[in-house]
Amino acid sequence: MDPFFRCIKCYFPSTKPSLYFDKNQVCNACKYQLYYDKDINWDEKLQNFRDLCKEIKNNKKSDYDCIIPVSGGKDSTYQTHLITKIGDLKPLLVSFEPSYPTEVGRYNLNNLTKSFNCDLIQLKKSKEIYKKLCRIGFDVVGDHEWPNHVGIFCWPIQMAAKLNIKTVFYGETPGLIGLGRWDELENQKIIDRSWVEEHSGMNGLRLNDILEFDKTIKKKDLSSYVYPDENIMKDKNINPLFTGNYFKWDHQTIISFIEKEYSWKKLDKPIDGDYAGFEDLDCGFMAMHQYFKFIKYGYSRATDHASYEIRHGRMTKEQAKEKIIKHEGRIPRTHFREFLDFLKIDEEYFIKIRNKYTNPILFKKDNDQELLMDKNNELILEDDWLKSFN
Repeated sequence: MDPFFRCIKCYFPSTKPSLYFDKNQVCNACKYQLYYDKDINWDEKLQNFRDLCKEIKNNKKSDYDCIIPVSGGKDSTYQTHLITKIGDLKPLLVSFEPSYPTEVGRYNLNNLTKSFNCDLIQLKKSKEIYKKLCRIGFDVVGDHEWPNHVGIFCWPIQMAAKLNIKTVFYGETPGLIGLGRWDELENQKIIDRSWVEEHSGMNGLRLNDILEFDKTIKKKDLSSYVYPDENIMKDKNINPLFTGNYFKWDHQTIISFIEKEYSWKKLDKPIDGDYAGFEDLDCGFMAMHQYFKFIKYGYSRATDHASYEIRHGRMTKEQAKEKIIKHEGRIPRTHFREFLDFLKIDEEYFIKIRNKYTNPILFKKDNDQELLMDKNNELILEDDWLKSFN
């Protein structure tokens, strides 16, 4: 089989981390969608959620019933609706400040407190330390968002431990994007340290490594990026859960609902690298994270969303192919200069690091095995990338 191929049903690629395929070249995301739609008793799940919420209220040790990590995006807005309106819980909303906050992101985050009458705490990180961590992530693993991925799964759990809040609700189940082996997809109920280390984007980079790359960063500077010790988790009885284990999750249904009921806003134009404007709204640099995903794995947000729509029967494979080819694979230019300034680099250095993390099987090279680029420094895809749609 070719080193790069796509699911014959939804176009998810073989290079997607933690995605598994059966012998017929069908991915676990497709397999899970069938299980999700046909084999789960959602009425029973709803009752399980209500029972859980009663237990939470009866056994709480804080003025808050639970924590919801939020960005203001579609999922965290919907979570807050479910937990306050269906579960009748009083959550504390916690937000990990994005790398480059956007106007629509600020609106949606503030709208959470207005719409649901909830308290919200945002960690406004030390800009100096955070930028250093982003630069290390960019240089060492090709992902400037490394500290953000780690922080959103560590800091909220720390807050739970400090405030004696037992339950932390994250969003949709990872099964909907096929994240993990089948037994994990079917049985993943909680988020523990091993799940965070494998799936939250750490890319093999550990906090102890950070101290080696920049001697000006001290261990005490990294406290927000540390997952609580297992003994603390056990002693405090902290349970990070997926809200999506209790409610059927569908992006388009959620968006329509929260736009109508809570005045949630999306963009009226696509984000760089996507054909839509409903994802990654809080941070102007997320398009760059998605671009580096493309150069490493041959796919980014347009594939994520088109594949999702195929699995839900709202898009044909031909329509998906057209959107993916049209929107993916080019350097995001909307906030490009701001991104370079943020990392204190120039475009020449950006291209150097970009090329370092480019997957050699996906992009064309010259006779000396150097990556080929056009006049705008864009990489040129191999023909096999296009042929993989067939």
